[in-house]
Amino acid sequence: MKAGKSPLDKVLGRLDDLDEVNLGILVQRLARERKLLEIVFDVIRDGILVLDGKGDISYANIQGKKIIGLKDNQTTQVSLLRAAPEIARAIGLGHGKEGTQAEVIVREMEISYPELRYIRVYAVPIEEVFAKQEEKEEIGIAIIITDITEDKVSLEERIESERVACIMDLAAGVAHELGNPLNSIHIHLQVLRRNLDLEREDQEKSKKSLITCINEVERLDGIIAHFLKAIRPQTPDFKKINLLAVIEETVHLKKEELSAKSINITMEAGVREPLVNGDSEQLKQVFFNIIGNAIEAINSKSEIKILSGLEDRFVFVKIIDHGSGISKDDLSKVFEPYYTTKASGNGIGMMIVHRIMRDHGGDVGIDSKVGAGTIVTLRFPRNSERSKLLESNPAADTK
Repeated sequence: MKAGKSPLDKVLGRLDDLDEVNLGILVQRLARERKLLEIVFDVIRDGILVLDGKGDISYANIQGKKIIGLKDNQTTQVSLLRAAPEIARAIGLGHGKEGTQAEVIVREMEISYPELRYIRVYAVPIEEVFAKQEEKEEIGIAIIITDITEDKVSLEERIESERVACIMDLAAGVAHELGNPLNSIHIHLQVLRRNLDLEREDQEKSKKSLITCINEVERLDGIIAHFLKAIRPQTPDFKKINLLAVIEETVHLKKEELSAKSINITMEAGVREPLVNGDSEQLKQVFFNIIGNAIEAINSKSEIKILSGLEDRFVFVKIIDHGSGISKDDLSKVFEPYYTTKASGNGIGMMIVHRIMRDHGGDVGIDSKVGAGTIVTLRFPRNSERSKLLESNPAADTK
């Protein structure tokens, strides 16, 4: 059974039989219907883009133009790769590819132009219905773009609320942890006091008690310092800094630990000066914690490798060790407060790393395998800003 033809197909099939008056009436009717459809599409909250076979935008509704940063008078003959390269690459355009993709694509992604947004992209291939029969039909794309920024922010707020609850649990754990050194200090101070009261000449015993007190105070100070950094995050003092310089300073701080285990650190820079906007002291804390973890994970006479380079929108740093690695179960918990697999760990270090990276607009990822080692990847936004969209110029945009 053959599918019935649409009213438009029937009308188009009788074009040769229409006189000039009826043809004019038909054109006006089609124009009104097109205008009605455009009005309907413009009130839709999702962005709608239609690309031709070359990847040029042949139609965009108001929300679609807003999302990708087009002006009201910019639509036809604008390449999506020029107007919104992040979206274009997400659906498979660019990189020397001709034509468009032949499958449905769904992506959730972050775009930076014209402003930071989180979007969901749904791209479907469509045939050029008005292509002449004797010509090869081109495949275009219909793209639906949903702005999910508010949902994403709301989710992050809920996550932050959960983090506050975790920090409250952390506070209880820290209070318990503080009790042991305080009790030890109290006992040894009492010994010192008795020795002084009795004016004993046994100074060796007093010296040992004093050393114990000093060690316990230092341990207590370390616990408090980490705890305060976790619950009182400071606003970063953003300045243009060279990440390699920050890493070198941090490695110097770890010099004694590295020397004690005969660990060698090698650095490979994909760019001479990986510049980012950041707080150098906070980023030192990031590298201090990660390199410290790597030192503890590997054996003596091993190596830690630090790689840096550039991605499309990020400067990245990878800290690689071939140590004990992290199990899958533990890997999912490394950023949780007060979670640690170390006998002497406090479980705050990686939580601080995650917070600092988030405050710098970056992210941290961990790949690890038990017995093989760990790769920690830090990504920082690049300083370079996306160039402004060129005014629509059919001649310049023609491929």
